Amino acid sequence: MNNKILIVEDDAVFCRLLTRFLSRNNFEVMDAQNGRDALELMKLNTFKLAILDYRLPDMNGIDILKKLKESNSDAKSIMITRYGDKDIAAKAINEGADAFVSKPINPDELLEVIKGLRI
Repeated sequence: MNNKILIVEDDAVFCRLLTRFLSRNNFEVMDAQNGRDALELMKLNTFKLAILDYRLPDMNGIDILKKLKESNSDAKSIMITRYGDKDIAAKAINEGADAFVSKPINPDELLEVIKGLRI
């Protein structure tokens, strides 16, 4: 069973925290700190779920979401941002995101959202 998760988050410390937390919860996790690296990982892997930060140094999470859906329409996605902007949430959902979570994120709550997506 594929339980591979992609995390795209430019805050390296937070990215590592999520990666370790989800790995300890029996997910295979790969991460990237920018869009370019995320797109390379998507070329080489099939992800069941992508957790995408909206604001990245080289593109935004919706750009990555679109590429994810083009290559794997069954993949689930969660958009995250510390800005909690309702317009970003609406745009993400309209582009195919399955959930939107505002920072700061409680890892246990994120895990519940992931379980709710039934990946």
